[in-house]
Amino acid sequence: MKNLVRRLGRRALNGTNALLHRFGVQLVPDGAEKPWDEEFAGWIAEAKASGLDPNDVGDREWRGSALENARRHLFPRFGSHSVVLELGPGSGRYTRHVLPRCREMILVDYSTLVCNWLREYLRGKGRFQVHHIDRPLLAQVADRSVDFAFANGVFEHLDPDDTDFFLQEFYRVLKPGAALWFNFDNFMSPGGLRLFRDEEVQAGGRRIFRFYHPEFLERMAEMRGFAEVVITVDEGRFAFFQAVKPL
Repeated sequence: MKNLVRRLGRRALNGTNALLHRFGVQLVPDGAEKPWDEEFAGWIAEAKASGLDPNDVGDREWRGSALENARRHLFPRFGSHSVVLELGPGSGRYTRHVLPRCREMILVDYSTLVCNWLREYLRGKGRFQVHHIDRPLLAQVADRSVDFAFANGVFEHLDPDDTDFFLQEFYRVLKPGAALWFNFDNFMSPGGLRLFRDEEVQAGGRRIFRFYHPEFLERMAEMRGFAEVVITVDEGRFAFFQAVKPL
């Protein structure tokens, strides 16, 4: 919260508090279960004051173009007739680029702010549905109804048990032959190891990010029925997982 105050200033912070209240969210302390609600609300408040799209603010703050990443990792995996499921869309940095290019999106998130914000932000931009969850289940999504599923910046916050539940749910909702893609923090890469080592945490505390070994995720996905599992790694913190539900 202190970083948000310094970055936005008191006037913008008041706007952030108002937005949190408007979207049905209580301000959470540092380290709480949904630490990104404050971040997203800060982008919305700053964008409202400057006339920008909040996700342009988000791209700047997180030093990356969601559009370029979507072109690289997502666009080749679905088409204009696809039903696309996104787990953890956040403020919609990737959603806004995927939605115009598919038939329908199913958006699933733990955050009340995210769900309420996306219903307003995406209105009139395409066909979509938003579902709030409080457990690693996709109960609102029908069996074999999804052509492509993805998650960006989500599994780096999930413990292995929740990851396993989501893999089972993805397998259930995907059509035969459909693909799953997500990224995760790779403990085995130089960038991942550096992030793990350098993140400050008190004794008995928990890091913000969760780290995986690529072979662990590969084996878990195969255990849950996925095939053609490919994990792409480089020197950076992220590795990229893709797999297919067999025909």
